[in-house]
Amino acid sequence: MKGPSEIVKESWSLGDVEFERTESFRVPVARLFGYVADLRNLPSWRQEIRKVTCLSSRKGAGVPGDSFVLDVLQGDSPVEVRVEIRALEKNRLLELEISSSSYQAIELYRFKEDGGNTRLEFSFKATRPGFLVRTLALFAGSAFREDLEKKLASLRFAVEERESVSSRLRQYGAAVHERLCPAFEEARVSYPPASVLLVGLKQERVLDIYARGSGGELAFIRRYPVLGASGTAGPKLREGDCQVPEGVYTIDELNPNSRFHLSLRVGYPNVFDRARAKEDGRSGLGGDIMIHGGSSSEGCLAIGDKAVEELFVLVADCGLVNARLVLSPVDFRKRELPLSCWNLAAWTEELYDSIRIELADLPEAETGPSGGLGA
Repeated sequence: MKGPSEIVKESWSLGDVEFERTESFRVPVARLFGYVADLRNLPSWRQEIRKVTCLSSRKGAGVPGDSFVLDVLQGDSPVEVRVEIRALEKNRLLELEISSSSYQAIELYRFKEDGGNTRLEFSFKATRPGFLVRTLALFAGSAFREDLEKKLASLRFAVEERESVSSRLRQYGAAVHERLCPAFEEARVSYPPASVLLVGLKQERVLDIYARGSGGELAFIRRYPVLGASGTAGPKLREGDCQVPEGVYTIDELNPNSRFHLSLRVGYPNVFDRARAKEDGRSGLGGDIMIHGGSSSEGCLAIGDKAVEELFVLVADCGLVNARLVLSPVDFRKRELPLSCWNLAAWTEELYDSIRIELADLPEAETGPSGGLGA
């Protein structure tokens, strides 16, 4: 899953292994620099590090030449790694040399003030990669990027002030109500509705919103374009396959601190997914499937910041227990699966029959321009 950060360079060559990454943090530059430059904080945002021992006597941010020993868990085995501060400019730059018995690398952090926030430019260069690091870089480069994303997410959690669902509703609620209520009035559904049904159509790349008033029928409210998704028709089978799930799901959680503005957690895997995996002998089904802001995604649905604000507030006002999500490979009301799906598992027919039932009686969605603000 790619976030608002951007990979600006990645070179998996037979020589050095190196890549760069830029990420924005909603904290002042002094706060982020102070936290990162104090290497005693490493275990809080780099899960493989179990202990940091400073070989100098000073406390807090060090100076060039300071050395540290890290107890690192590599697989199931503890490894001792040595870190030396090669360069340090307060609130601007931190350069670390990292070495162990199997590899040597340089990590460079550049901090830039950005309107009260901080833009962190991170670069990694394995100058002596060793056979294992070089092999992983050549054949499993995505694992390096995913590992870095986890580290940056942990760093963000450690340094940024946390929002709550309530604070997000205070922040976005009034503007969202102003945008949404006319659509509910036109559909003759009172706001907040008694229940909400979200319908994601993968081939059509849209997310349709239906709502039900007290004792009424479902009415079409709004259509959002899906700005970013990955995979093809067919259900999600395992972690890392980059597939958007297919089926009928709950919305389990509203995340007010998403890296992608705001997000709604999809209840994947559900009971059906787990049962089919058990029959197939599959494990590692994955999770953390979200509907989120931004415009790019792997395995999730990115619908833009304004659109996810509307969805976040709508589901919060309606209640999580009153929201459901249908994810379908195609709009079965209009077309069948493409021929490329001929080799799907036999149980997918049962899955698609259940989705057809969910879609069958829904009112027709407007096919004109989206009523939502997807960007």
